[in-house]
Amino acid sequence: MPDWLSLLLAAVPIVLAAFFGTRQVRYSKRSRSIPQVPSGWLPARGVVVDEQSLGRRGKARDGSVQRVRRPVITYRTVDGREITFTSRIRAAGTPRVGSLVDVYHDPDDPTLACIAPQSLANITPTLGGADRWVIAAIWVVAALVVVIIAVVVLQARA
Repeated sequence: MPDWLSLLLAAVPIVLAAFFGTRQVRYSKRSRSIPQVPSGWLPARGVVVDEQSLGRRGKARDGSVQRVRRPVITYRTVDGREITFTSRIRAAGTPRVGSLVDVYHDPDDPTLACIAPQSLANITPTLGGADRWVIAAIWVVAALVVVIIAVVVLQARA
């Protein structure tokens, strides 16, 4: 087998693992980030009426292991309309069914809403700026492993 083919067969799975690891870190950060309330949105009081339970498990801030969930919340606008929306946050520690939560909504389109950050106190914070370091570490390790494999393959042929 040619040296380049041996190296390619070893490097492709490593690069794919680094790619999917990077994708997972970015997905985790997006799906667990606490929403920033846009200016001009109005506050309201809502109740969690349902939840979408995902197959994964996560740790809540209190250390308990819980299923990752997305709460479905119903609230009333100032003009009395009842609106139901599904939170974009997927995390363990989100408010349970029956919990009262503060929400903010767009007065022009009340279907655009988010849970108020103070109602999400039990969610473990995301990686913050550390996600860049985690991604960099994934790629550095992948590059080092490919270089080590290349050295071993080339020395074996010498």
